[in-house]
Amino acid sequence: MRRAKGLFAALFVAACALAFAQPAFAAPSVLEYEGSTVIWRIGETRVWRFPMAYAVEVTMMSDKFNRLYGSGFSLTDLNVEKADGKWSLRVKDQTLIAARPEHAVGIKLSARAMALQWMSKIYEAAGAMHAQELTAEYKLNGGFDVASSVSWYGGKFIGRKFANGERFTESHLTAAARDLPFGTLVKVTTPSTGKSVVVRITDRFKGHKNRVLDISHAAADLLGIKSIGVAKARIQVIGRVGLIGGK
Repeated sequence: MRRAKGLFAALFVAACALAFAQPAFAAPSVLEYEGSTVIWRIGETRVWRFPMAYAVEVTMMSDKFNRLYGSGFSLTDLNVEKADGKWSLRVKDQTLIAARPEHAVGIKLSARAMALQWMSKIYEAAGAMHAQELTAEYKLNGGFDVASSVSWYGGKFIGRKFANGERFTESHLTAAARDLPFGTLVKVTTPSTGKSVVVRITDRFKGHKNRVLDISHAAADLLGIKSIGVAKARIQVIGRVGLIGGK
């Protein structure tokens, strides 16, 4: 009986220690193991499938994301940048993970394209978790989910300021719209390629009866439409997102 009580007490102390060791917020970045792969998920959004060989690296990345989420950060702090010859996903001045072609399972992607896809998925996850309620000001051509066309802008604008004050880089997943609030997240899907990307509204676009968005060339790359000037698309307004996480 004493041994049972002692065991119970030890388990109770261990459980308490574990509880106090956990972060005081719901950590959104989690890993799931599926066959010989590791699935990185943020909230309900699957971000990426990694080979099991990179489980340790991915675990460190997920833990770092949760720490940053705990202190809070803006989507403007999330970037894809080339440092030391490697394309990396970064938050503020910290590298979450450097992309490598070996991180892909069953597909071939450049490191830059892979990192951009991660950023797009994090935008999508952030929208699902933190987007403000959609109101009339977020309507695009009269709706929140419309069929229209998009065009894209290229490298000659690198270094220039957007209307919201940010400077355009070669790895921005952004778009210009006639009047959507800055910071609004929009999911663009092109039926011709079956691909999607989530972009942030950072600039103004005069608009055209056949086009409602002007997306960055990095976004056009992910959609597979860079070889054409204008593409038909389904455009879904997700909403505006401010601070991610925080206490």
